[in-house]
Amino acid sequence: MNNSKSPLRIVQWTTGKVAGESIKAILERPNLELVGVYAYSPEKSGQDVGDLIQLGRKLGIKATHDIGELIALNPDCVVYMPLHPNVEHLEQLLRAGINIVSTASFMTGRSYGEEARSRLEQAAQAGNASLFGSGINPGWVDNLTVAASGLCKEVNQVRIVESFNIGLWAGDANQDALGWGRPKGDPNHAKDVEEATGPFADAVEAIAILFDYTLDEVRCDVEFAYATQELDVPGRTVPQGTVAGIMAKWLGISNGLPVIEATVQWVVGDDITPAWDIAMAYLIEINGTPKINMRVEVLPDLTLPMEELMVIGFMFPATPVVNAIPSVVDARAGIVTYADLKPVSSIIAAKPLKTQTTIPLLVAEPEQSPQPVSTGAAAVPLEGRWSVTVKGPTGAQETELVIEQKNGEYSGVQTGQGMSSPILDVKYEGNTLSWINQVTKPMKLKVQFQGIIEGNTMTGKCKAGFMGKYPFTATKMD
Repeated sequence: MNNSKSPLRIVQWTTGKVAGESIKAILERPNLELVGVYAYSPEKSGQDVGDLIQLGRKLGIKATHDIGELIALNPDCVVYMPLHPNVEHLEQLLRAGINIVSTASFMTGRSYGEEARSRLEQAAQAGNASLFGSGINPGWVDNLTVAASGLCKEVNQVRIVESFNIGLWAGDANQDALGWGRPKGDPNHAKDVEEATGPFADAVEAIAILFDYTLDEVRCDVEFAYATQELDVPGRTVPQGTVAGIMAKWLGISNGLPVIEATVQWVVGDDITPAWDIAMAYLIEINGTPKINMRVEVLPDLTLPMEELMVIGFMFPATPVVNAIPSVVDARAGIVTYADLKPVSSIIAAKPLKTQTTIPLLVAEPEQSPQPVSTGAAAVPLEGRWSVTVKGPTGAQETELVIEQKNGEYSGVQTGQGMSSPILDVKYEGNTLSWINQVTKPMKLKVQFQGIIEGNTMTGKCKAGFMGKYPFTATKMD
């Protein structure tokens, strides 16, 4: 427990993508002070941490591979974020009296196995230290769900579904165990997914702890979806017919009933069968009296450059544990969950709000074709150049569309931000035009356009893969 007003002394464990976002968050908090960093690779030892995480400035803190050096710094807390946890390292830190917050597949220790969980509990008690794990999900979403149940007289079932297209991040090493692109019916794939999503068993148990409820068992059911064509996924090879969608349902059973369900529904592309409806949100159902349904959308600052939007997903798991540090330092000794902590919040930083009106555009809309509205304008030839403006997540995007016709078939090219690509699957029926633009930079993305042509103007919407739908307008140039 820290009884002083001075900032808590923090050591960051590893310098990967999630850890880099953790370091940035620690640096911004007046109640935290970064005093040391552990580098997994010995060759990183001695390098300035600012260089290692590409911060753009030096921090004057050099990474080290020596655990003893970090313990000697007498930190209040270690932010533990390796890709694969090391129980002996965790024990060493806890016995030294150092609190730990972690994103390393830890919430209750269930997925580590009972022997490892017992060792960690004993080490924490011996050092009078706390061990806490979280992330956005499992973790933050589970705590939010149980808090929402405070409105209910009783709760009969809790369901949380994480439903996302994660193709943008599928190339990261933490996705290796899921088996994207494995053949249909590949032996032991379901078992491998169960092992890879084991922390969601912790989530089920942690939710039960928050409800002060005892479960009879926790089990996992796995389903797959398959690519209907070869998918263009950064960092992954996903041929037609291979696994492109995974649904793992972790069920907490009581009296034969699934009273707690934590499900992940992940896909890496749109062209899959079965054609799952991907919400791009966390869907929460609390079935009780009354029934509560929540759709939780975690939205980035859409005014950021696309390069920053691409790494924002690594911030989401980092910030819940960074924000929990003060409460964890004040918590009882042992393995702790949100049930043991004071309310966890971020810090308030008063800043002028950036003007943007893009958030409503991310709300899912019914799948329907634009309805033609006749204005009596004279028809113009489809062929030629069109100036197309998309009101996208980072502001208005200007492109030029060139349409050609040959032997009754339409084709063309769309150009924007110095890049050109052929348009595909061009269809012109009545006054409705649709086409597909395959964007390659700053990421690979299939953008589907559909609009109504009235005279020399066109209005409609485009679906930019997993990023949602946005309106566009176009004007005939010649």
